[in-house]
Amino acid sequence: MNDLFHQAVLHSMESPRLLHHLLLPLLPQIILLILGPAYAQTVSLGSSLTAQTGQTTAWFSPSGDYAFGFRPFETNVSHFLLAIWFDKVENKTVVWYARRCRPVQAGATVELATDGKLSLKDRDAKEVWNVKANGTVTYAAMLDNGNFVLASGDGSVRWQSFDNPSDTILPSQVLGPGKELRSRLTDADYSGGRFELSIQSDGNLTFYPVEIISGLKYDPYWSSGTGGNGSQLVFDESGTVYLALTNNTVLINFTSGMIGSIGDFYQRATLDPDGVFRQYIYPKNTTTSGGWTVVDFQPPDICRELTTTTGSGACGLNSYCVSGGGNRSVDCECPPGYSLEDPSRKYKGCFPNFTAQICGTNESVTETLFELREVINVDWPLSAYEHSSPIDEDRCKRRCLGDCNCAVAVYQVDGRNCWKKRLPLTNGKMGSYVDRKAFIKVPKVSKDSIKGDSSKNKPVIAIVIPLVLGCLLLLCLGLLAWKKIRNHGVSHDSHLDESGGKDLELPLFDLSMIESATNFFSADNFLGKGGFGPVYKGQLGDGQEIAVKRLSKDSVQGLNEFKNEVMLIAKLQHRNLVRLLGCCIQHEERILIYEYMPNKSLDTFIFDKTKSTQLSWQERLDIIMGIARGLLYLHQDSRLRIIHRDLKAGNILLDKDMNPKISDFGTARIFKGDQNEENTRRVIGTYGYMSPEYAMEGIFSVKSDVFSFGVIVLEILSGKKNRMVYEAESCVNLLGHAWKLWEDGRCLELLHEAMECSYPTPRVLRCLQVGLLCVQEGSEDRPTMAEVVLMLSNEGVVLPQPNRPGFCIGRTSKETSRSSMEQTSSAVIETTTMPECR
Repeated sequence: MNDLFHQAVLHSMESPRLLHHLLLPLLPQIILLILGPAYAQTVSLGSSLTAQTGQTTAWFSPSGDYAFGFRPFETNVSHFLLAIWFDKVENKTVVWYARRCRPVQAGATVELATDGKLSLKDRDAKEVWNVKANGTVTYAAMLDNGNFVLASGDGSVRWQSFDNPSDTILPSQVLGPGKELRSRLTDADYSGGRFELSIQSDGNLTFYPVEIISGLKYDPYWSSGTGGNGSQLVFDESGTVYLALTNNTVLINFTSGMIGSIGDFYQRATLDPDGVFRQYIYPKNTTTSGGWTVVDFQPPDICRELTTTTGSGACGLNSYCVSGGGNRSVDCECPPGYSLEDPSRKYKGCFPNFTAQICGTNESVTETLFELREVINVDWPLSAYEHSSPIDEDRCKRRCLGDCNCAVAVYQVDGRNCWKKRLPLTNGKMGSYVDRKAFIKVPKVSKDSIKGDSSKNKPVIAIVIPLVLGCLLLLCLGLLAWKKIRNHGVSHDSHLDESGGKDLELPLFDLSMIESATNFFSADNFLGKGGFGPVYKGQLGDGQEIAVKRLSKDSVQGLNEFKNEVMLIAKLQHRNLVRLLGCCIQHEERILIYEYMPNKSLDTFIFDKTKSTQLSWQERLDIIMGIARGLLYLHQDSRLRIIHRDLKAGNILLDKDMNPKISDFGTARIFKGDQNEENTRRVIGTYGYMSPEYAMEGIFSVKSDVFSFGVIVLEILSGKKNRMVYEAESCVNLLGHAWKLWEDGRCLELLHEAMECSYPTPRVLRCLQVGLLCVQEGSEDRPTMAEVVLMLSNEGVVLPQPNRPGFCIGRTSKETSRSSMEQTSSAVIETTTMPECR
């Protein structure tokens, strides 16, 4: 260090900038060496801090400008972030935080041990984060430049926060090769965000989008285009941010705006959640704060700059990026007829609120049902599959309306270009620089078009009535043809054919075809045993993979349940419901043929020690949202109002992309439009998922399914089964365990350890709270599925506090041990068998 210091002094007369540049990396050592440990208000070995609810506990810099310690979360004062922040700034802006570390709760400690190790321990004294310094450590210090250091007795820095940045750099900080800044997810959510700033080994400074849709890193949306090993991003004490080589050759100066003296302003440069790198100043001496002011930013317009050749862009699939410049936050919007997948995380993208045009139907008919809505200055550059030129605008629009694959037509007046695009739409952007207009294909008959004067709907009615009549005629002809096919493929000596097959509305498969597809129900094709019989994998002659559910001859599912499942699923169409391809009723066989789900059922993932580690927080949330949307469709949006009655993790199937699909409708019931609940003496379902009123009184309603959904939510987040016992002294199940943790403010302890720190705390807490709201003891207290979807997708919705759930307590250890064994099959239960549930 002394040699470098002398070198800097010798060159100072030739180049003040060079002196400044050489001294910056040595500034912590110089401060500690020249001014001594007393100046830095050192933290001695054996010192510690303890997190206390609603308070900030910290070690401060000499001036009090910076603090290192426990900072409460804005959304939950009983949870803390180990961080460095501006202590004299309104809202105490965070500039560094211990990434990859779970938020901790009151009672957690950070300690500088007697061996010089800095470690963070949770309230149970379990170490969750630590720093292993390079060499002997005799003390720590929070410096007045915002750098927290571990140092030896001679002032040599053994570890410093400046070398391990989060999303911010400060004056006197240097970001060297291989170092990076990672944005937050949101301003209040400190988990890993969507963007990264990185100093590459080739000398380039790059801004990358990361963890968008697939989690892959894409091409940079901004690059310095500089070369030369050893490039560094420097934030000097004069308030200038620049990229330079180690010999002080300045490659790029990022600061072009007016900056004030470091003595008059706090300063920082942050990679913000929207991917823009901004430099800020904040006045030190003022009675009325105007907040942080932006001095400069890069890139000028992220929506325009983000021109990746792969991936989905800054805003996700089927959406477009909107920005008025880098100083304004980027927004993500949906085209007409589309909605955000998650309003609280707009970058995830959008989905259509309608069923897309289906190929194979009469094009002249479908053209009468769809229309195009115009949006100017919008394009999705990576989604086109057909380009026409020269062509006029009307022909471009007609071609899209008549093409079942076309979801959007984009037209460029200058050059008379027409691009047809299919879903998903990728890399969308809106701005005056986009010299194109987009025509979005949406159904003519929609909620928007129904509003207003009824006379406006007369043209639609004139089209729909003849269309309906035509469809009825086609349906009659189809039924006649289907009857001939069925009679040809099914034995006439089967009593099941006579009594149970004639009112089914699905294709009937011949038994010999099913036997061939499953290799005669070979053990090698066995997938598992469901509630009413074994399930086999099969492959049809055309190569299509299927799942074959073969009803056991001694199954409690009778002919009525079998017919019920067939007729119900035949009438249901939703991406989160399993698709039934057909059935087989021949001789004494009753068989259902489903689409094959390669990832099997949800319970095989969340309760398996190995597979459960593969599920990230985002995947768990996507599964929860998918189940919620499927259940909302059953309760409200389908042609029939359906109560599932046996919703459980084993009845949620996962496709190749881990999309959840609700299955097994053998026990489902149809409700009339004005019917709220029903009573039955035959309670059918699975222990652990049944609501108290259904198990004890035989009363079921949509709120019974909501209870089951709440149990699944808690199981997904915890990786634990509800029917297991988690506190032996009180014999409580998962619901009781979750409720106790909630009351104690420790609900994050419920989470599965595989989620680590990859989750956004506010979103997880909201999800846990929704799960507890769904399992409340009183059915009238539980939300509807429409409310559940809204609460999960919109963080602006204020959640009520949950009441006590309907959980089981007070059983003996022997009873508990016996009953906690998982029952994978559905059971018929008398309503008097669960008196211990409340």
